[in-house]
Amino acid sequence: MWFEERSWSMNQMKMSSIIVEEWRDIWSFKVEFMLVGLAYLFATTNFLNLPRLVLENGGLAFLAAYGTALLVIILPILILELSVGQLTGRAPIQALYNICPVFKGVGVSQIVFSLFVMAYMTRYMAWLLLYLFHLFWSVLEDRPGLPWLNCRNFPELQPNGEPCREPSSPVSTNLMSATTTPPPSSNGDSQTFNLSSASLVSSLAAFGQQENRLSTMHEESALSHFMRSLENPSGSIVEIGEFQIYFVIAQAAVWVVVFCAICFGVRWLGKVVMFTFLAPFVLLFGIAGRSIFLGGALEMFEQFFYATTDWNKLYDFMIWKTAIEQAILATGIGFGAFITIGSYNQKSNNLVRDSFLLLLGHALTTILQLSTVVCLVGFINFRTGLTPLELIDQGEIQMWQTLVYLSFIPHTKIFTGMLLFMSIFVLFNIFYLLSLSILATLEDGLGEKWSRCFPRFVLALFVALLGASASIYFATQAGKHAYELTSGYLRYVTLCVILAAELLAVSWFYCAHSLGKDLKAMLNSACCWCLGHFLLSLTYLLPAIPIAIAVLNVMTYSYAKYSPAVQKWEFSEYLGIAIALIPLVPIPIFAISAICQSCNYTSHATKFQRFRYAFRSPMKYDVMKSSISTNGHRANHSTERHLISPRGGYSSAAPGYVLLPTTQHAPLAEPEIPDQNIEGTIPKHNRAGNATTVSTTTTATAGSSAGGVPV
Repeated sequence: MWFEERSWSMNQMKMSSIIVEEWRDIWSFKVEFMLVGLAYLFATTNFLNLPRLVLENGGLAFLAAYGTALLVIILPILILELSVGQLTGRAPIQALYNICPVFKGVGVSQIVFSLFVMAYMTRYMAWLLLYLFHLFWSVLEDRPGLPWLNCRNFPELQPNGEPCREPSSPVSTNLMSATTTPPPSSNGDSQTFNLSSASLVSSLAAFGQQENRLSTMHEESALSHFMRSLENPSGSIVEIGEFQIYFVIAQAAVWVVVFCAICFGVRWLGKVVMFTFLAPFVLLFGIAGRSIFLGGALEMFEQFFYATTDWNKLYDFMIWKTAIEQAILATGIGFGAFITIGSYNQKSNNLVRDSFLLLLGHALTTILQLSTVVCLVGFINFRTGLTPLELIDQGEIQMWQTLVYLSFIPHTKIFTGMLLFMSIFVLFNIFYLLSLSILATLEDGLGEKWSRCFPRFVLALFVALLGASASIYFATQAGKHAYELTSGYLRYVTLCVILAAELLAVSWFYCAHSLGKDLKAMLNSACCWCLGHFLLSLTYLLPAIPIAIAVLNVMTYSYAKYSPAVQKWEFSEYLGIAIALIPLVPIPIFAISAICQSCNYTSHATKFQRFRYAFRSPMKYDVMKSSISTNGHRANHSTERHLISPRGGYSSAAPGYVLLPTTQHAPLAEPEIPDQNIEGTIPKHNRAGNATTVSTTTTATAGSSAGGVPV
């Protein structure tokens, strides 16, 4: 069926909440929701960052801290976000407005922050697509090697007259700090050289106690030359220069794919994600299966985990801070994506059980990702003698390091293609769901009437154009420096403040206990409801954690870590601070606006009562009103309703969410109601606002027989 009733009769509802009666688009099958949730949790964050963090922070001790963070912090927040989405049936902005009107700006901040993240991540996605393009180009041209691994075979991508170094060759710290010409190869060519395994080990022994690394990011490496030839970076962040055609095309391709994925709604997106989740999982499993049979892989597990394990590290609060921060980034909580995903569920969906399964899936994929990197590092250690700390990096650089790891494996092009496809699919899943949050927000905001002028297809096109426009600066010659500045400053406090505000809104102002009672109304399983209620009670304490992380990040802030090209402009630091704070601006603005509107609505209440209305959930307020007889009080109810209705705001009839069956009724037609007064009816609200004057019996009849939608 292309539709399903999400409304309940009032005798099924507790006084803690009310579900807006409507016909709302939901996931076609439960498995689609689970795969979408797993796809969002299957990010490359742990693949690129976790190995280095494990090495530097006590091995198994850090993994224990990470696992504890998943169970004690991430799981309650995951249940909270899914509950808010499933309860309200709305995207983040309207969902948080229904929780507490003062915190409507938190939803706005989540949308703005998602747009900022996708804007700069578009450049990284473009890089992956360009690597993939040149991989296919080398295959079609039947040219040996790869442009970022081999100097001699791709002279058009290497600068003339400059020394070139194979990225798989070792380089000492002294050599990296100086621009020296690499040793000549056996053929007398001073610009290219290759070392066998024996010569690599012997050369490393000559370095003695010096730290050595692969020359992946060395300024003379083939990979650095390849990247510079495509991005042609300027000397400063304000020297925009020209648009780089490769990046313009690649970034446009990213948003074309995103548009095609979201333009037909969640039922189409569920089918898309079913492929884009399973494909990278199979590819990662294939890489891991090949890596585990390489020499030195199994030995590296003992060295990686047991030799570096220091349980005393757990007494250091910075280890816990790092583990919690990594868990937040890896699971993507705080972006509002889980609110949107949950809003397409049936009201009776067992979200507590789903949360455990999703987190278990995240843990298993994390183990698979970590094992893959450990096996690859073990093989490189076996071939070169470099230690894990000398081989492993973090973030984007680790991705380029992994591409170099694969150069040591036979059939390099096949496994390189598998790695690139895996990373591209995984990141596309993140883009799909963050873009879906923006799309759902627009549909909430426009309402039923405007849906005829702006159908979902047009809104999806607008979201894609908005994302492409926001990322256009990253396709210029200054894009490299803008990427560094934006990605760096958005990691300090922005997400932590948004997450803390979300937790305050739901746990303290709406009350986690009230949300737990809503769980009881939604779930059939008493065991799951009790467990979910207990986990939600933990969220009373959780707002302090992201606040503490933000404070510690500010205390360790250093502008000196940014490149000279960024620091060359004297206002770069102020621009970075502005980038970090702009997503947070809607929080105080909408809070002040909600308080002012509430205080100025009517004079039929005291100032304190009007002030309190700004913090009261409209869902709770509607239930209290529904218990009052409409005879003799309709005028007062209309006035009170005006107190909590958002002006020019979000309606309950969101286009694109609503998919109606084929009936003789007009879209969103109201069911017929007898002229006489019916006792126990629900007060009638306006179409833009919320419920109708319809008894529960009439509602059930209209929904089951005629297919009409009570609005």
